[in-house]
Amino acid sequence: MASKKYKEHMMYGDGKAEKAETKAEHLSLKNKGWGHNKPSGFKLREVHYDSPVKCWKSHERKPGTTEGAKGSCQHKNPSKRPD
Repeated sequence: MASKKYKEHMMYGDGKAEKAETKAEHLSLKNKGWGHNKPSGFKLREVHYDSPVKCWKSHERKPGTTEGAKGSCQHKNPSKRPD
């Protein structure tokens, strides 16, 4: 019987989620009690990276706003901005 190729997947435990990219990572998480079933009501928290938050390509930073704050980007085309 040929062995199946390992496929990376998400595992859940301790209120967190982590991608098991290798079989070794999978086994390590499994040994810590993590599993494959996402808990009911589980939501990933927002992840902040070291790189600055940027607006979409079609948008630009709204003057006087804080980078990454809600509503800090606006469409470059004024006719497509909400009133």
